[in-house]
Order: sequence, then C-alpha cells, then structure tokens
Amino acid sequence: MNKNELYQHMLDATLTAVSDEAPQLLEPLKKALDDLKASIQHVEQAYMNSEITALDAHKEFKRARKVLEAELVPLEICAEATIQKVIQKVIDAAMSSLTSANGS
Repeated sequence: MNKNELYQHMLDATLTAVSDEAPQLLEPLKKALDDLKASIQHVEQAYMNSEITALDAHKEFKRARKVLEAELVPLEICAEATIQKVIQKVIDAAMSSLTSANGS
C-alpha cells in the first residue's frame, strides 16, 4: 500500500467513524436549539405585547443563554468522547492497513 492509498484509507475510516458516532449528538443539540428558539420567540412576543419591559426581556435572554449553556455541557463531554472514538478508529484503520501491507 502506497502513501496515497494509506491516506485515502484513513480518510475513508474517518468519514465512516464520524457518520457512525455523530448522530447521537445531533438530536440533543437540535432539541436544545429548538428550546432556545421557542424561549426567544416567547420573550419577543411578550415584549411586543408590552407584557414585559426591555429590561425584563434582556434578563430573560440572559436566562435563556444560561439554560442553553447548561444543556450543552453534557453534549461537550459526549463530543469529546466521540472525537476520541473517531481518532481511535482512524488509528486502528491505519495500523490495520500498515500491518496488512507489511504482511503482503
């Protein structure tokens, strides 16, 4: 196996690993962003209806930001673990390719 074939194999392994591991992150992220959008829309509507002041709206936006940040902490941890899994799969694929090329 030449260098270009090895790099292509590693790229293919990376794409496969990412497509296998990434979906578990997408749904919780989408939910968190949808919740943020709904919260912002609710605050905007309340402000437009003069139900809250600009200061209240600002406080609610800050609260919504803190909620989103808290919801993203577990996703950050999961993303780090996912990245480590992907890296390990790529290294395993490279080692497998090198081992099989050396054995040929």
